[in-house]
Amino acid sequence: MPIYSYSRINTFFTCPAQFQFRYIERRPSPEAEGIELFLGSRFHETMEYLYQQVPLKVPTVNELVDYFKKHWESQFQDALRKQKEKGFKAPLRIVQEGPTVEDYFQKGLLFTENYYHQYHPFDQDQTEGIEMKVAFNLDPKGQFKMQGFVDRLGRDSEGTLWIHDYKTSSRKLSEEDARNEDQLALYQIGLSQNPHYGAKETFKLLWHFVAFEKDQVVSERSPKEIDQLKKRYISKIETIEKAKSYPTKTGVLCQWCEFLTVCTDGQKWVENKKKNAEAKEANGKTAPAVQAAPVAAAAPATPAVAVEKPAPTPSLNPSPAEDGPKPGRKKRAMAAVSPDQLKLF
Repeated sequence: MPIYSYSRINTFFTCPAQFQFRYIERRPSPEAEGIELFLGSRFHETMEYLYQQVPLKVPTVNELVDYFKKHWESQFQDALRKQKEKGFKAPLRIVQEGPTVEDYFQKGLLFTENYYHQYHPFDQDQTEGIEMKVAFNLDPKGQFKMQGFVDRLGRDSEGTLWIHDYKTSSRKLSEEDARNEDQLALYQIGLSQNPHYGAKETFKLLWHFVAFEKDQVVSERSPKEIDQLKKRYISKIETIEKAKSYPTKTGVLCQWCEFLTVCTDGQKWVENKKKNAEAKEANGKTAPAVQAAPVAAAAPATPAVAVEKPAPTPSLNPSPAEDGPKPGRKKRAMAAVSPDQLKLF
């Protein structure tokens, strides 16, 4: 039996066909990397750099912003290379109409600056691990195994361990939603089985939704809830292992699926959605809704971000044919964002 991850399990219950493409057939993606994932990866790299530096010397905000810029540019150049080698339509896949690569770059700068000013000098807790791998069993016999990576693990002055997770999406969990979000609670199981920590530790789960001024969502799990979580994920894995077929489950996430170009059902759903939107605009009234199976998560959306004067940035946009702040500067205002939509490991 393979070692499962939260992402692998969630993919199956979101769309079994996508699970088959990605984990059984191991198909290479026929599309370029999505811009949301690209942005999230660059921000995570920046946080990793920040908390590696803090014990030695806290970087300035300009140093942190420069780090983000350099890594964005280098990875964008890599995306251009992949576009040329694999024949992608664009270096990065943007589903939303309107926003450009530069727009997402500016959001990344804003997220970096705002996080810096909110948490400087970064002494809320002491970092014990960054991109820390956790591997654990869901059952006493070790038949059902899982693994994952903690964005950052910190310990505060009272001895509590904080499991941090950084999100760049424009959907922020409510406290009630967080009670039903399993990923960080699964990491808690992993840390509880780590001999360096153990089940007697006190854990808090902390999501940072950096597109929002008030970015924190905090939750925790009782021992009873942890036991129930283990049983639930054992049941999920058993369902996956027993699967004989992998049907498509169409829905709003089809628009962001990397395998959309090879999925007929997904293409039909997206086309019907487009036709309904056009009909609604033409008639000035609500068009009949497309009936689709429910999905496990909401689609990502671009937050409406207020940016002052854009700072000079690297040349990020391809040709038409291809598709500092000073230390102590007042924190930029964050505009309201829409409640539409995930770092899966």
